[in-house]
Amino acid sequence: EKKGEPFVQCRKCNLILINPRPNFDSIAKGYDASYTSIYTKKADKKMIRAKKTIKRLCRLAKGTERWLDLGCSAGFILSAATQVGFEPYGLDIEPESIRYARENLGLKKVAVGQLDEQQYPDNFFDVITAYDVVEHVPDLNLFISEIRRVLKLDGLVEIGTPDIGHWRVPSELSLWKEIKPSEHLYYFTESTLGALLLKHGLRIRNRKFTLKPSIKVIVQHA
Repeated sequence: EKKGEPFVQCRKCNLILINPRPNFDSIAKGYDASYTSIYTKKADKKMIRAKKTIKRLCRLAKGTERWLDLGCSAGFILSAATQVGFEPYGLDIEPESIRYARENLGLKKVAVGQLDEQQYPDNFFDVITAYDVVEHVPDLNLFISEIRRVLKLDGLVEIGTPDIGHWRVPSELSLWKEIKPSEHLYYFTESTLGALLLKHGLRIRNRKFTLKPSIKVIVQHA
């Protein structure tokens, strides 16, 4: 238990999560203009990193039409994707980040909201990125099923999330900085994330090695 919220582990699949989950409104309160300002103050560094990400994923992508960034924040990934010819789409739950993306980076197809609210067409996106998002969503199964639905059959997804199974995570979990009540609802290992994805017809194709306690995986239709 931390800050009055119980963290449990499923005896069947081993996923660690907050149970019962807080409602979405309480989660969204943690993201406001001050959160975005911390991010945009590092705009130059974020853009350099975004360009490296785009270059790496473009070597693997089959199509180059449309890119969706889930949890797009201020839009640096999308801006970099635009520069190599993609039509950029983005979502975030924090209005100030979307305002910044539109006004400062000229991104038009970005919106405040969740994936299942957008009604994107089936088989629409060549590339989907979701960094530090899956651990926040109120309905995991709905989120992953929507990713599969809007992803082209030869498209790819890159998902990044903290790795609770990493060797650098302290044995006393309450001391790990990623244990965040009312913010991080789920705590994945590559095994539990892979099982969730496979349930919805997606499979992990490769993993990017990282010294940080995080998972970063390329996902495609199974």
